[in-house]
Amino acid sequence: MNVNKAIRAAESAGVLGAVFAALCCAGAPFILAGLAALGLSSLRNDELLLPLMGASLAVALWGFMIGRRLHQSSAPLALAVAGSVALVAGVVYIHGSPAKAIIGLGAAALIVATVWNIALRRSCESGSLGHSPSRF
Repeated sequence: MNVNKAIRAAESAGVLGAVFAALCCAGAPFILAGLAALGLSSLRNDELLLPLMGASLAVALWGFMIGRRLHQSSAPLALAVAGSVALVAGVVYIHGSPAKAIIGLGAAALIVATVWNIALRRSCESGSLGHSPSRF
């Protein structure tokens, strides 16, 4: 696996891990049902999920920063930071129905930012943005 593929995989895995942890903390029925079906209900523990979310966001944001260096656009990184703040706020500081809405918006922002970042990288790698590809 080359460096570009490793960075893309880490970024995507980071976003998916953070979104999973946040939705699990929020009690999303499809996540809880999936965990129960797999016999993994004990994983729904904030002491486990909060560090998982933090580490996942750190990996994802690292990938967005690498992408920004390649394609020279800060927009996906800014959207990812906003989504990350929304996830953390929804899980840690906001409670009830508003928390679920904030977590949903944060998750959506992170997913859109990931797709956008990957599309910009591909455009840059194919030379259509006018930037020369770097090692990352």
